[in-house]
Amino acid sequence: MGSLHRFFYGNRILFLVTLLLVLPVFLTVYMMHIIKNSELSLLEHQKAKLNQAAYLLDQNLTVSLDDYLVNNGLEGKSRQEKIIALGNFVNEKINSVKREYPEVHIGLYYAPLHVFFDGTSRFDENFSLRRKKAFEDTMAHRKSMVQNLGPEEGGIIEIYRPFTRNGKVEGVIRSAEYLSEVGYYGKRRHIEMIAYSAIAVVVLTGFGGAIYIFRDLVMQVRFIRQGLKTLEEDLTKTMPEAHGELGEIVEGINGFARRIAELNLYTETMLAVIDEAIVVVNAGGKVVLANNLARELFALPEGIKGPMINELFPKNSPLIDYLQRTLKEEKAFRDLMLNWNNGQKNSRQLLLSILPLKTASGQLLGAVINCRDLTERMRLEEKVRRQERLAALGKLVTGVAHEIRNPLTSISCYIQHWLQNNQPNAQALATIQREIARLDYIVEQLLYFTKPAEARLVQRDLNVLIRELTEFFREMHHGKYNLLLDLSTDLPPVWMDAEQMERVVVNIIFNAIQAMPEGGTISITTAYLPDRHQVAMTIADTGCGIPKENLAHLFDPFYSTRPKGTGLGLAIAYEIVQAHGGQIEVESEVGKGTRFTVYLRA
Repeated sequence: MGSLHRFFYGNRILFLVTLLLVLPVFLTVYMMHIIKNSELSLLEHQKAKLNQAAYLLDQNLTVSLDDYLVNNGLEGKSRQEKIIALGNFVNEKINSVKREYPEVHIGLYYAPLHVFFDGTSRFDENFSLRRKKAFEDTMAHRKSMVQNLGPEEGGIIEIYRPFTRNGKVEGVIRSAEYLSEVGYYGKRRHIEMIAYSAIAVVVLTGFGGAIYIFRDLVMQVRFIRQGLKTLEEDLTKTMPEAHGELGEIVEGINGFARRIAELNLYTETMLAVIDEAIVVVNAGGKVVLANNLARELFALPEGIKGPMINELFPKNSPLIDYLQRTLKEEKAFRDLMLNWNNGQKNSRQLLLSILPLKTASGQLLGAVINCRDLTERMRLEEKVRRQERLAALGKLVTGVAHEIRNPLTSISCYIQHWLQNNQPNAQALATIQREIARLDYIVEQLLYFTKPAEARLVQRDLNVLIRELTEFFREMHHGKYNLLLDLSTDLPPVWMDAEQMERVVVNIIFNAIQAMPEGGTISITTAYLPDRHQVAMTIADTGCGIPKENLAHLFDPFYSTRPKGTGLGLAIAYEIVQAHGGQIEVESEVGKGTRFTVYLRA
């Protein structure tokens, strides 16, 4: 077995196929060739003996039979008398030849009397039509003829030799031998049996070798299958070495298992240091992998590989519903806020994402559950927002006091003037009226900022809103400002409150107009961002620009770089965009202009 295992299975099977197919065919052809040559050799030997017997009879009959009848005074006798006289003479010669060739059947056909002498006293017509025709053909062609009759005709070899005297063919000498009597067919069967026995031995040897090789192959395959089951449980238990192609397969499997074990180690190490809970399930919902943070966060038991995910979480948990939809619809859920309570006193705020896990060809393997605990972060953010609100409240109070103090001071001065003169004048009343209107505008803006109207979001065409507003500004400021529109033609509808979004656009455009007192260009563009599922609206001007140190406070209430500005327009625009679930960004360079970009959900 050791020496045979050194051959690869491919070579062993090739050798087996050669043994089973090529060698039997070769032996069959070779044995048939031997049988044929043996048969020809036997036949030639028989022909030579028959020719020799016929020649010997021809030599013994030294006289012409026609002359024999004349010389013995039989010419005038009857046919029967002639046959008897010639029979005694010819049979003597025939029997002398038979004594020398006992296996040969020899005789003489005398044509004038139409009789065949065979060494017996039978002088009637003792030959068949086939022999008669052979006699006639031999006499007609005046040359010897051979006939070989197979087993179906009795297995006979016949030699027909013309009997010629004085230039005349008087008859035909026939010498024959029965092949069955000389053991010809027995010899041929013996040779055939040897050939068939050799073929059978080769075929049985081939089948025996095939059974051995296939049995060995099956054992090796079982060995590999058992090794694979072992590797499923523990990748560190490599399979023992094997030989041939199976040895290469075993070596490849061991290398693959070592590589997977290394990757698993890298994965486990990486998952251990990630500050996110990760659970991987297969397409049937069975847990395949869970890191330490996931077990801690969801209070999962140790060794959770194998159970179904719905056995580990409450049935009414939204996580189960999202996961089932992901596995069924292959739909991804990202950044879902989940209020999770695993039996502890305080619930946890989780940022949940569930993504389908697919192969390169798109086949679903399972799903990945990714959770981030935002509880502490949200507490800190809430604390920071509380501090920011207190700080903003302080700024707001300061701004309100500053904005209201000036009109109140003017009104107080004019009232004191009235008290002194006991009579108000028209200019004082106009000033008081203007300052009261200013106070009313400040209070109105302040109320909108502190408590904006609830946004009623519907899907609207942003391009239509922009065109309506720009027509109004073109009529109001005809010739002084150049309005350029570059609106995307494939813009999808956006979720917005048209009245509030109109206030945002108006505030930004008015801010641009105030930055260009001598005139300039205002460009408005829209574009769809498919990767973000958002629509971007950009309003740019060619005004004086804003210093970098002021950009951070641009959306703060009551912050303004203009003497008569209230500092509430951009703050209100910022609050409206935030209420729409969007973002507003600003870019500016002193002397070149400012660009506002608003992002809204499509």
